[in-house]
Amino acid sequence: MPPSPTNSLERALLLLDIVEKTPGGLRNAEISRRLEIPRSSCSWILARLERKGYLMRDENTSRYKIGLKTVALAHGALRELGFRAGAEPVLYRVASQTGLAAGIGVLEAGHILLVDRVEPPERAGQGLVRARPRDQRDIGRELPAHTTALGKVLLAHLSREDLDCYLDENALTRKTPRTIVSRDDFVVELRRIRQRGYAIADAEHDAGVRALAAPIFDFTGDVRAALSLNGSPAAPVWRELKTLVALVIAAASDISGSTRFPWNGIS
Repeated sequence: MPPSPTNSLERALLLLDIVEKTPGGLRNAEISRRLEIPRSSCSWILARLERKGYLMRDENTSRYKIGLKTVALAHGALRELGFRAGAEPVLYRVASQTGLAAGIGVLEAGHILLVDRVEPPERAGQGLVRARPRDQRDIGRELPAHTTALGKVLLAHLSREDLDCYLDENALTRKTPRTIVSRDDFVVELRRIRQRGYAIADAEHDAGVRALAAPIFDFTGDVRAALSLNGSPAAPVWRELKTLVALVIAAASDISGSTRFPWNGIS
């Protein structure tokens, strides 16, 4: 639990963060208890956030959920990243080629922020059903860096100073029995990833998911994002790992060469 917020702005920001992370929403009493603030103060903040569209209240359950205003802000921020328009054709292509989900993530405040994702097309008879539309993707989701292929490939390209800072500030929390939780082992793993040019997370975040990721570079040669493919470890495409690695590296290279990076938020 973070320290109890001391002013209305801090309380409002923490409140939005708590509600966003709680499927189904929360009631006033639950929010005030989590923030450790009086219920009357919580009601005052909730009313104003609801009035401005940052929250919505379910009349039947009295639960507050994230409002559409935050969605508009999120899409505005993602638009400013500058590379989604050029990257999406590549995501659709590799998702269709492999039958795996394709996504792009950036390292932001010690977590992976998923900025785009394309689901694999599903076969219907002899044809293909269109992949899941943008408004149904899990875009904007935050993931741990140390348990994901996206995160590992991005951490592998940090300077040693920045990596040490990350490891000092972020615990290597175990998500599955296969999560790497030893700092020394993790540093060795990142060294291997940087040398070979790709990362694999095999049931390290979710026991039913295997992922493969490669770095996306800007014109200066700095790593600004990463491209990943993920799906069930039982998918036949994983049997041709060498081919799959070449495909994801080539796709990341295509994005590196065709998009712009005006955003400086990776940290």
